[in-house]
Amino acid sequence: MPLYLIVLLIWSFTIQEGSCIKLKRVAYQPSSALDDFYAYRHISIIHFEVPEYSITAGFKFIIKEGKSGGIGKCSPRNVSLYLKSGSLPLVRPDGSIIEAKLMKQRRKYYALNMQSNGDEHMISINSPIPGDWYVIAFRSWTDPNSDKIKQQGLGASCNTVLDAELLIEMPSMISLIDFNNEYEIELNKSKDTFVGQIFMPDDLLNVVLVLNQFYENDCKFSIHVVAQEHLVGKIVNDTDVLISFKPYLKTLHYVTLRLISGNMSKIYLRFENDTSFIDSNQVKRISLIRKSLPEFFVFDYEHRGENDTKSMPFNLTSDGLTVLDFGIARVYDVGGTVTVSIKMLNVDKKDQKNIFVVACITLGYYSNITAGGSCIRAQNVTGADIYVNETAPASIHIPFPEPGRWYVSLQSFCIYGKCNCSEDCLNGTICKECECMKPCSVAIESSISSSPCIEGRCTSHGKCMHYMSGGFVFSACYCTEGYRGFDCADGTYVLGNKDILVRLLMLTISNLAFIGSIYLAIRREYFTEAIVYTAVMFFSTFYHACEAGEDVYSICIMRLNVLQFCDFFNALLSIWVTLVAMASFGPKLTAFFQIMGAIVLAMSSEMDRTALWVFLLPAITGSSLVGLSWGFTCKRRRTVRTIFFPAGLLIVSLGLVCYAFLQTRSNYHIVHSLWHICVAVAVMFLLPKRHYMK
Repeated sequence: MPLYLIVLLIWSFTIQEGSCIKLKRVAYQPSSALDDFYAYRHISIIHFEVPEYSITAGFKFIIKEGKSGGIGKCSPRNVSLYLKSGSLPLVRPDGSIIEAKLMKQRRKYYALNMQSNGDEHMISINSPIPGDWYVIAFRSWTDPNSDKIKQQGLGASCNTVLDAELLIEMPSMISLIDFNNEYEIELNKSKDTFVGQIFMPDDLLNVVLVLNQFYENDCKFSIHVVAQEHLVGKIVNDTDVLISFKPYLKTLHYVTLRLISGNMSKIYLRFENDTSFIDSNQVKRISLIRKSLPEFFVFDYEHRGENDTKSMPFNLTSDGLTVLDFGIARVYDVGGTVTVSIKMLNVDKKDQKNIFVVACITLGYYSNITAGGSCIRAQNVTGADIYVNETAPASIHIPFPEPGRWYVSLQSFCIYGKCNCSEDCLNGTICKECECMKPCSVAIESSISSSPCIEGRCTSHGKCMHYMSGGFVFSACYCTEGYRGFDCADGTYVLGNKDILVRLLMLTISNLAFIGSIYLAIRREYFTEAIVYTAVMFFSTFYHACEAGEDVYSICIMRLNVLQFCDFFNALLSIWVTLVAMASFGPKLTAFFQIMGAIVLAMSSEMDRTALWVFLLPAITGSSLVGLSWGFTCKRRRTVRTIFFPAGLLIVSLGLVCYAFLQTRSNYHIVHSLWHICVAVAVMFLLPKRHYMK
């Protein structure tokens, strides 16, 4: 687990500010079904809305197993859960590689790993961000190569179910705060919490929160400031405190206070502009116009003049910072991916290496840029999000963007003479300054757009799809050919052409074992059975030829689902007609049981062709008919028939054990091929000679 997640969890669970936190349930989401995680599309989403002025939010989760059928008890399974404000957390529990360049400076999320044993789990957040919170949950990822292919009906059929609740603590006091005034707040045992709402002026780079405390005995209180993120938090036991933070632009801020210890504390609170943070550069703001299209998550932000109908380029100047801003709406905009692209224009090829543009992307405020091309963010200095040093566009992607106002700070630099430090700056190293880099002017073209997945695609190994969970629509990739990951770029589990060919040949050629069954059935005048065995061999061969080739060697004579139905149905029918033939009820009853069995098995195959009961139905019923017929015959003749029955039964049992218990994704081609051979050989042992059945 990343370090920042561990820190967040420790902070959430350990800092319970105050001895008596009164949480009231305000929302309840029961019975959300969870799936195994194989790709991001398998997540289950739960949405909560945290009210304004909440001083504490508690997210409570209970995960349990519900039995839906089968035999035995449901065992607890591992479950992963992630919680984030504003948008969906992009997680990679399988460690898959993402080829697309993604923005790294994103809002943090909370994580829980637990078991579905019915225990109660809580994430408690002090001074939560008001608005949308999203929970995604799933059964924890395991290596698919080691996963067993389980047959339904062998054990209990279980559903993993998540119950989620939102509990809120509201403050004792609420007030609107004006930036220019000082406020007096008195905390005591009866009124121990306070939330103030303030709208910061738009021209502030940094703000100082001044606190003066007058208290009786030893008083201690906590203070938090949140906007679209948690900006600052501190436990105070001094009389005079200065807290500095970077405010968000055009955003409501919330100040929360809680008395932790002591009887009474009188607090004087005021905000001041931090004059040590003065931007010496001119800031040129460029307004972008949104163009929305009817599809989900598809919209653009373009730079246009008053009478322009197309997006226009613009100039970056040497005397200041250029800032673009665009908005992401809550709920409806956050299920896709925002892509920011920058392209330089009108630059000679000989000058390309000496001119580059840096872009810093932030939510809620614009970032200043150092003399070395790095981004000055609220908490630290990082490398730029985008570097452009050629005429081809450079892009970065923001999957599931947080709602709010986003800012793109742009500045262009020219390199003069021989310069070593510029190479480090261009490679993402934090550069506060570089003597041979100077701001200069250049024309650029920007493209800010939203689309499903990554620009509507999933490389060349998947399809971009829309999914719905918990009433929320989001986009995710459906990967093919063994690829995985958010953009289907991870080929860790992709088979080579030789491996695919070997698997294809084993699964198809193993069906030729039915030639012996067909020959024997014809020779013994079981013509109906011979037709069924021929159909089994034909459809099983072409089903695996279509399915096992993974679009490399696939031969599909018809739709895959049709081939699959014919394969399963004829396999079941072959078991049935063989057992009916062994029972030897005479022509009329044999024809009746054959037709009746074909009707029932066709219905069963369509209902659930992979369940174990579908295979047991003809096997048990047919074996009962054989036992009934042979019992009467043996009683009449006072002899016991063998007719290779023990050998055939042993081979069938071996095949069933392999089919039901030993198949995994990595050995499927071996075990399933053995199943084909066992069924075909068993038929030759079990199909009796005609004179034995008279």
